[in-house]
Amino acid sequence: MTLVRYESAERVATITMDRREKHNALNGALCEELRQAWLTFRDSDDRVAVLASAEDAYFSVGADVKDFPVNMWHAVPGLGVELDKPVIAATSGWVVGGGFVLVQMADMCIASETTRFTYPEAKIGTTAGGISSVVARMPHKIAMEFLLVGEELSVERAYQIGFVNRIAPKGQHVVQAQEMAAKIAANAPLVVQSLKKLARDVMPKGPLETVAEVRRLLDAVRESDDFREGVKAFGEKRKPQFKGK
Repeated sequence: MTLVRYESAERVATITMDRREKHNALNGALCEELRQAWLTFRDSDDRVAVLASAEDAYFSVGADVKDFPVNMWHAVPGLGVELDKPVIAATSGWVVGGGFVLVQMADMCIASETTRFTYPEAKIGTTAGGISSVVARMPHKIAMEFLLVGEELSVERAYQIGFVNRIAPKGQHVVQAQEMAAKIAANAPLVVQSLKKLARDVMPKGPLETVAEVRRLLDAVRESDDFREGVKAFGEKRKPQFKGK
């Protein structure tokens, strides 16, 4: 991977977006590398992941309007890859649009005092719909103001309403997120995963979350060896030899 770094230490994964020349604008390549990072995390011995940016001034400016990703949801933790292990977002600088959705779908957020949240879709004239889940993650009327007015949500206000867990001094957000992750990683992993599953089950789901569940199911079928064997056997007019893979 060239746009995303995956580093593991003491069962904590730090996943760092590094498309800094474009301020981590989410194009197809970055989204796919993030998806691969989530797959690596899911299948690894790491127990907690920290999602961060390689630059302090921008966490992410959101979707790359000049190279728009076809499947931006692939990059989102819990959507592109179902995760039973917790994810902590470590933010600084601007968190815009699709970048905000990454944070929204993380389990926790440690934000630098420099963090600035904004979701400008109503001003731009487009939406992918993923933001709708924010209504389950902050008070309804504040969420609607954030969506419909489109003005900046300060890190202090985000902390007051419970969207941010802690505000870190400038430059300390990743370290503090890793410290929190280490505390979680030291706990009983089966209990941590069970608690996340139970919490996820009672959390209201947005439309994109429901669609993502179906897509994960169907994509696995379309990408399977059995699918290729079935198509091949149909063309060769023979009985397929399915293996469940």
